[in-house]
Amino acid sequence: MASDKADPFERLAARCGLKVSTADLHVVPRDVLAAPGDIGRHTLVTISGAQSAPEPLHILFLTEEEDVRPISIRDVLWWLSSDSWAVEKADRDFVHWIALYNYPDDDRAAARLFELHVKQASALIALLGEPAYKELLAVYQAEVAGSA
Repeated sequence: MASDKADPFERLAARCGLKVSTADLHVVPRDVLAAPGDIGRHTLVTISGAQSAPEPLHILFLTEEEDVRPISIRDVLWWLSSDSWAVEKADRDFVHWIALYNYPDDDRAAARLFELHVKQASALIALLGEPAYKELLAVYQAEVAGSA
């Protein structure tokens, strides 16, 4: 049984019936001369909900090669909520979103990243439901505000 002092991301995940599975991926670098230490660790994470929930979310996590700690549900929800919080803070508007990060407005990579984050936020809403999604963003905002 979870205590009241359990991590709020973990409590939310438990209430929503979320499950995480991971798979470390074999990386084929585009630069065959890249130092192996520069490649990092790539883990495909799948987060799913109850049986009646929609499609699971698939996220690729990049970590330092030395970081052997398994990726937790907290890690996944923290990163998803971070990206989604920025999308919602910008009212899902690209111009406002790039201003949050000081990205140039003609950066094609930023535009692709924004579209990916918008789709990811929509998929997260579908997976969690609107009330739990809003709660997740509030948990993220409270944590960030508390660490400032």
